[in-house]
Amino acid sequence: MDLGFRHLEVSERELLVGLLAQDFPGRDALRRQLDSVLAKKIDDDGSLALQTGPADPAPVKCRVPTEGQCADVDGTVIHVLLHVVNGLMNELEIFKEDSSRVIQPPVARNLVLFVPYSGRDNH
Repeated sequence: MDLGFRHLEVSERELLVGLLAQDFPGRDALRRQLDSVLAKKIDDDGSLALQTGPADPAPVKCRVPTEGQCADVDGTVIHVLLHVVNGLMNELEIFKEDSSRVIQPPVARNLVLFVPYSGRDNH
């Protein structure tokens, strides 16, 4: 197995695009980072370490500015979190609420999004 960073797979890119669908501070800068993001799988649930090429930092208000959730085939909720460090995409974290292994990887169209700081909220 190659331990280095690689280009995003289509499904991984779709998850990131899906997480960036709702407006929040820094979202547009994160969208621009998508073209330079490389990934490395870090666990069996599909979590990824992300490496961004030269880019302007996104002015996000917290480390996880957007997250999504959907049900796995067994009904347990899967969480998908985008971590941003120093304004750059750093990790796509995927885990199940009960800590069991993800059976069917999440897909962007099934995600229900949660954005703690929406673009309409100035707090």
